Amino acid sequence: MMSKDEMRGLTYLRSGGSASKKSKGSKICPAGKAWAKRTFDTYPSAYANMAASKYCKDPNYAKKAKGKA
Repeated sequence: MMSKDEMRGLTYLRSGGSASKKSKGSKICPAGKAWAKRTFDTYPSAYANMAASKYCKDPNYAKKAKGKA
């Protein structure tokens, strides 16, 4: 007898191993958070979080932003 999920055509696959770092809800590095708090008036914002994550990937991001202004 088929289950309801099989009747709908849904298939659930289980794979072993652990989840990657990104899928665990990657967090912003502490240095990026500190930089965003110093740089932006309101830190908990989408724009500040985006900039903080870019800072974590490339610490020269902050220097590029200052040089253009």
